Amino acid sequence: MSTVERRTAARANQRAAAFVRFQMLGDHEAMHFILTDSGESHTARLAFLTALASIAGTVATSAFGREGALRYLQSVAESSAALSDADDIDKFFDQG
Repeated sequence: MSTVERRTAARANQRAAAFVRFQMLGDHEAMHFILTDSGESHTARLAFLTALASIAGTVATSAFGREGALRYLQSVAESSAALSDADDIDKFFDQG
């Protein structure tokens, strides 16, 4: 890995950690800034997403264990696939 690649990865990790922190705090303005900042190039976006996935995987494994995290992620993927194909997605979120 080159110096430039290491710096790109470090910056992506910094952005991803900040994004997760702001998500936990509900700081939508800061989240928007991080997303805008990380969108400066295709490489920056990919690095950010990779870092975010790494953090999410670590947190999920810590919270649920490896097998529990894999089951949870499979559930998210399956329910998201069903929602993305739904004719009326809002009915899944109605409170009554």
